[in-house]
Amino acid sequence: MEPLFFFLKGIVAGFVVAVPVGPVAMMCIQRTLATNIISGYTTGFGAAFADTLYAIVAAYGISFIADILFTNDFWFRLIGGIILCLMAARMLSAPPVEAAAPDTGKLFGDFVSALVITGTNPITLIAFGVIFTSIGVATAGEKHEWAEALIAGVFVGSAVWWAMLSGLAAICRRWVGELSLTWISRISALVILTCGVLILIAAAAPNSPIGSIIGLPNQALQ
Repeated sequence: MEPLFFFLKGIVAGFVVAVPVGPVAMMCIQRTLATNIISGYTTGFGAAFADTLYAIVAAYGISFIADILFTNDFWFRLIGGIILCLMAARMLSAPPVEAAAPDTGKLFGDFVSALVITGTNPITLIAFGVIFTSIGVATAGEKHEWAEALIAGVFVGSAVWWAMLSGLAAICRRWVGELSLTWISRISALVILTCGVLILIAAAAPNSPIGSIIGLPNQALQ
């Protein structure tokens, strides 16, 4: 019964962590509208996979991995910010409508891009730590079956959110014309570019107002 308890709470945690709108959500929506639901969901699946990796660290309390993430926060943010800026530039220069047929190579790129962007954000680890404590599953690491159930739940919860988001975008795609799609693509690119620039500023100037807002809490770095 206890593994089921941890699994259900893991679903809640995974869903809550995935819901906040960010660059990956914009990518998921834009790719669904511009290509198809498979491309959009593959993007979300990459984020869900990264969330699951962070959940593993949080559930088992693997301190040495957490230390690596926190002490190398600058490099993670630098890489993530640069990737976001490059992706935004590519989106702004590419045609808004792409072929609807699934492309295995492109789908792999969709997956990896979301995985890298989500994986280079150590704040996700802090979010899981806070949520695990809040919902009473901080002790999951005491037993392997508890931790495994919690981690599986996180993956399911995150995957469900991305399925919902890409599904809603696919439904809206029926009423989106080429002109509207062009503007949606440009707006998405500008949002992603803004996120990338803010992350780079936070990396370069962690004590600046922007760095304080989107940076790691000081206690996490100690």
